[in-house]
Amino acid sequence: MRLTIIPSFIALFASLLSGCIFIGEYDDQYYEPVPQSPIYGVCYDDIDCYGGLYCEELALPADHYTDFVNAICTVDCFDDLDCPFSEFNGLPGACVDHAFLGGPITSRVCVERCEFDVDCDIGAGFGCEFIAGDRLCVPIR
Repeated sequence: MRLTIIPSFIALFASLLSGCIFIGEYDDQYYEPVPQSPIYGVCYDDIDCYGGLYCEELALPADHYTDFVNAICTVDCFDDLDCPFSEFNGLPGACVDHAFLGGPITSRVCVERCEFDVDCDIGAGFGCEFIAGDRLCVPIR
């Protein structure tokens, strides 16, 4: 009887050495890369944006913050020269006071310029509107 236990133990031990055992929870964020958005791309959190960008909510109309909200990857700016060109439509960005977009009065952010609705990510809920003296891609209904 002792001889039959040893081969069984050796077989079990060998199978443990040859395989992989996973113990714990599986979290997709640790194993699959999170797709990231370029400048002016849609986002839900800062981690959704390429390095150096952050996710900023835009709300229109600005005096009714709960009407419609969407967010883009962007950067802070002083003037239009600080805003990169859009990778989507090739137009230069506009530096807009966030008060026009539902945010604090003292901040300014880069927003994607447009000429027509098709210059914006229509599928994500953006359209071309005349705001703050410029045609900008902003959340629409």
